[in-house]
Amino acid sequence: MSDNLIDIVKLAIKQDFHLVADDLTLLIEEKQPDAKCKFVEIKLEQSIDYFGFSLHKDKGKGNNDPVYPFFNPQYEGICSKDDGILFLQKSNKVYVLLIEMKSTNTKGYLKQLKAAKSFVEFVLQRIKIFNDQINTEVEFRGLLFSCRRIPNEGESKKQESKKQEITKQKLTFKDRNGLLVSENPGNNTYYIQQFLEKID
Repeated sequence: MSDNLIDIVKLAIKQDFHLVADDLTLLIEEKQPDAKCKFVEIKLEQSIDYFGFSLHKDKGKGNNDPVYPFFNPQYEGICSKDDGILFLQKSNKVYVLLIEMKSTNTKGYLKQLKAAKSFVEFVLQRIKIFNDQINTEVEFRGLLFSCRRIPNEGESKKQESKKQEITKQKLTFKDRNGLLVSENPGNNTYYIQQFLEKID
C-alpha cells in the first residue's frame, strides 16, 4: 500500500465523489439554479500532488440524505456539507482546503467549514487505525467564496482587468475560532499557489 496520504485518501473516498481536474483546472460548481455564486476555478500545478472531492449529491427518493443516510435530516445542520474538499501536498506538508461558496448571505459558513473539517478528521482517523505507519498530519485552511459585491452588468475593460488581478493577488487568512479562513470573490479563477503561501 502507498505511504502517500493523498493516494490513500483518494482510495478511501468512493469515485462518485471525486472532483476531476481538466487540463490542470479544477472546477467547483454550485448547482442551485438561483445561486449567484456559480463556480470557482482553481488552476493546479503539475508539481503539486492533489486530490479533491465533493460531498454534494442530489437527494434521491425518500427522506434520507444521500451522503449521511444514518443521520436524521430534520436535525438542523447535521447533514451540512462543503462545496469541495481539496488535499494538496507541497514539499512534505499536506494541506486540506475546505471550500464553501455562498451567494450574498454568508451566514453559517463557518459552521459548514468546521463540519467539513470534522468529516476529514473522521476519515483520517479511520485511515490511521488501519494503517498506523501513515502520517495523517495535515494543515486545514477554509476558503469562503461569496458574491456579496456584484459588479454591474456590462463591465468596462478597466473593471474587467481589475477583476483578473484579484485572482493573482496574495490572499489573506484570518483565524476564525481556530480555523484559518480566507474570504474571496466567487465566479473567479485562482492559482493553487495563492492558497498555500506562508501565513504571516
